[in-house]
Amino acid sequence: MSLILVLIINIIIIFIAFVILHSRIRKSSAPSLLQQYTREVENLIVQLNAAVDDVVNVAEDRIEELKETIERAEKLLKNPKLKKLQSSQKKPAARSEPSVGMPEIGDRGNLVERTRHLVSMGHSKEEIAQILGINRAEVDFLESLSRK
Repeated sequence: MSLILVLIINIIIIFIAFVILHSRIRKSSAPSLLQQYTREVENLIVQLNAAVDDVVNVAEDRIEELKETIERAEKLLKNPKLKKLQSSQKKPAARSEPSVGMPEIGDRGNLVERTRHLVSMGHSKEEIAQILGINRAEVDFLESLSRK
């Protein structure tokens, strides 16, 4: 009787071990891993599409704002009073160095913004120092401030 009982217990233990091992082998098989990776890639694609949509929407909004600004500027330029004012004004003195799209020097607080702008345009530190009329050490300092 005890031999039969030991045999039945062994069969039950072997069956449980078989079920556990079979499920682990099935989980780590190539098709299940492939399905898992496919789901992860699909999720990444969805997230990337959402991010691209956000960027495109922001760009479209900026383009619309730019178009509106251009339309307002064109309307102002067509105004005959403005044309008379422009023709009656003296031409400004020529600058030694053109600074297209940059803010006026005005005060020293603006130098951080101008330095950031010139660095983003790809100017070297020596060129920036020459354009702004400051020394190289000041350019380094302003650049470190613009990073913060």
